[in-house]
Amino acid sequence: MPRSRLELGDGHAPTHPMKRFVRALLPMRLYRRLARLYAYALAWREGPAFLWTMARGRGEWTHRFRALEHPFTFRLTAEDRNVVFGNLIKGEVLAGPLPADARFIVDAGGYIGDSAALFLSRYPRAHCLVLEPGHAHTWAARNLAPYGERAILRQAALMGSAGAFRVAEAETGTQVTPATVGEVAVMTMPEVLRLSPTGRIDLFKIDIEGAEVDLFRGPCDWLGAVDCLTIELHGEVAYAEIPPKLAAAGFALSRHGSLTVAVRPSQTSLR
Repeated sequence: MPRSRLELGDGHAPTHPMKRFVRALLPMRLYRRLARLYAYALAWREGPAFLWTMARGRGEWTHRFRALEHPFTFRLTAEDRNVVFGNLIKGEVLAGPLPADARFIVDAGGYIGDSAALFLSRYPRAHCLVLEPGHAHTWAARNLAPYGERAILRQAALMGSAGAFRVAEAETGTQVTPATVGEVAVMTMPEVLRLSPTGRIDLFKIDIEGAEVDLFRGPCDWLGAVDCLTIELHGEVAYAEIPPKLAAAGFALSRHGSLTVAVRPSQTSLR
């Protein structure tokens, strides 16, 4: 069995040694304030109007980010600000040894379309299937409309099997849990793969607020059709169960912030 390079520890996300050192030295409130100042420093290239709006603005804001091909609209809430700083400014979702080229991408847990917009801008020949079961789907559809048919949107949850599920809105995502009567559409991996023109997924991003445990507890033969997978794990069960399955499927694992990135050992990196 291939060995995972990911240390599972106590079930919590591993962090960079320097980050652990700084956190140990500073009170959490001060650490968070410094982290936010760092994010603002990175955002200076977006211009003074953007910085002022992020600090003091209310309502919604449309901005042409340097990393994106088209303008992007977001709400000036704490949740959307965090997503904008994390992905559109710091590029967190692009961390790790991602493929040099991609034709079919899946973004499970698309939120307001931030990750998909980055993927479609980074990979100009790619189509991206975006799954978002919650109210944020409306914002994703708005932000990804300029990408035309390259953005394939479904207001659905990715689960290991069909069934009845209900939606609970989380801070920057949507939690999906079993229910007696279904409230949300569900897609399974066979259905996802049928949408791929090649039958493969070049880049698969998963951030589905804990439902990844259900996804990986079902049959995982679909992993053979995935070349690169980047996933945010939620909870001790996910950290205990999912990385070993990825390693057994032939992936090399590495940690990048809150993301576990799984790639084929022969894959060429963008970095």
